[in-house]
Amino acid sequence: MNTFRYRFGDAGRSAYNTGPGPQYVYQYFGNGPEDRESRSRPLATDLLAGLRRRFEPPVGFGEARRILAESHTVLIDGEPGSGRSAAARMLLFEYRTLRSNLREALAEDDEGNVRLETRPLPESVGLLLDLSDADLPTWRTVHDGLPGFHDSVRRSGSRLAVVLPVRLPLSALHSDLAPLRAVIHRPDARLVLQSALREAGLEDFRDLPEDIDRYLKHEPALGEVTRLAWLVRAEAGAGRRENFADWCRAAVEALTRRPQEVARHVVALPDGRPRALLLTTAMLHGARSDAVYEACETLLGCVDHPLDDRPLLDREDLSARFAEIRAAPDQHGRVTFTEINYDIAVRTHFWNNMPGLRARLGDWAGKAVALRSLMPEDRRLLAERFAEQVLRTGTVEDFLQRVRTWADHADRHVRKAAAHALTYGSLHPDHGRAVRKELYSWATSSSLTAALTEVLTDVCSGELASRHPEQAMVRLHHVARRTRFGQEAEKSLIGLALGDHLLHHRMLERLARGLADSRDADIRLFAALASPQRLTASHTASRARTLLDERGVGSSLAGCWSGLFGNVPGARWHGLLHQWLSAADQAAPDRRAQLLDILVHACRQQLLPLALLYRLALPHRVAPLVQQKIDAVQGRLRTSP
Repeated sequence: MNTFRYRFGDAGRSAYNTGPGPQYVYQYFGNGPEDRESRSRPLATDLLAGLRRRFEPPVGFGEARRILAESHTVLIDGEPGSGRSAAARMLLFEYRTLRSNLREALAEDDEGNVRLETRPLPESVGLLLDLSDADLPTWRTVHDGLPGFHDSVRRSGSRLAVVLPVRLPLSALHSDLAPLRAVIHRPDARLVLQSALREAGLEDFRDLPEDIDRYLKHEPALGEVTRLAWLVRAEAGAGRRENFADWCRAAVEALTRRPQEVARHVVALPDGRPRALLLTTAMLHGARSDAVYEACETLLGCVDHPLDDRPLLDREDLSARFAEIRAAPDQHGRVTFTEINYDIAVRTHFWNNMPGLRARLGDWAGKAVALRSLMPEDRRLLAERFAEQVLRTGTVEDFLQRVRTWADHADRHVRKAAAHALTYGSLHPDHGRAVRKELYSWATSSSLTAALTEVLTDVCSGELASRHPEQAMVRLHHVARRTRFGQEAEKSLIGLALGDHLLHHRMLERLARGLADSRDADIRLFAALASPQRLTASHTASRARTLLDERGVGSSLAGCWSGLFGNVPGARWHGLLHQWLSAADQAAPDRRAQLLDILVHACRQQLLPLALLYRLALPHRVAPLVQQKIDAVQGRLRTSP
């Protein structure tokens, strides 16, 4: 099943507010240790179990539960920051029988165009459709498909939780869907914070300090409340302060830091050299000091800064230079700022206030990711932080143009950085669909280079496959079919499809439409995916249902075999056919009939393939049964008008 855009709570994107009141400066994917997994696996059972432990049901949650139980679909409405996404996920998580089969529904077709697929669901699943970021044109397109989607959900015994767009007027909802709407209101933020603190491992507190109370009075989004708990835990682990009240104060300061504070710091620095170190430290926050130094020198070169011509022994040592920008290396030599989350504020400041520098920073990032002093994790973070700022302040076209240059680079480290940046962009709440659409365009190009093939395969085999598996599958399939460099894409595609029975089902559907083209990759894919042992294996140890038992799979398999019989030399598929016939020899009667019916059905309109099927079946014990089925088909052919 396809997937739609997701972010943790309603406070997941970068902000830079200079108006009155608290000032929020944060990174759109957040900063907690679970962020990477939350981003790519928002419906993973282990992450949902953690959310459950800290979840405070919002007002209206019981009514939403009732609607979902009775109607199989619930449309969750509410103000931004009220916990709509968390509520939707928890509603689905309450269905224990569906926990192993929770998926996101994506209002997007294979090419990245807005569309809500309404294909039949082969089994019961729990579906999350998060439309919280949808604009009005997107909503109108999706809205037209919702009744059909709801019917498919109901017929399959599935459950669908839809997060409606922000402040959607009731008049914009079809009258047939209005009874499915449930409005929720934010729970007590103090309870949310206390639960999140306990989940973060901080259980020995009794009262929340005044700094926390003042912060909560401004009613921050619940995603920010959860983030505050993580910041308190991070500050506790940093060892800079001794008690709970001080940890809370530092965490609140990090979330409410005013842009003017960073601006004053930047202005107070004497010249461009410490400013370059400040920005480099923010972009490589957590990297080793020698890597930060080398990247800083690279940045100074990219902006044509005058060289420091003083003798080496007359220059400040690196520790003094770090102290000047409020940073310091730890015992392992990794450099961080002395104030938590300060790196986010610094990055935001430079991109907001120095627009003329952005193109040079793009040049610098492309050079910096190739530095050998960087560790793989440093390169990933640098690529993602760069992508974050470009997508926040520029256009998606600017981003894609830059990353395309990286993707075709001769240096493998630069290509890897391109993959990291594209992965980040493909999961972005605002620009993800545009990035995925471009990935489709690249994958279907007839002029794919080896370098771009490598990057596409990397992107579609990683977090994109975890978050939007069907989107990744489609792009991998095109890469595997269209280039002689597609062997890795083919391997990844096989692993992806075999690891998820629904993707396995969808991939067989795709092959049934394409095997008539006699593509070598499709023939190999079918051989890998149509093994009778895999088709007849149960989904889980506790369930007897197999892929072959699902509605539509037999028809897809017959379509694939028909393409082979009619277009591909027998030497390419004789081995697989003998596997099927051998499996039928050993199978129970019902299963034997399934396998043979598919083969006979595949060549029912073709007398020569029927004769060939009979001849190849002769060495097998099922040969008499194959002959009976062929005779029955030929009888129908002779009597048909």
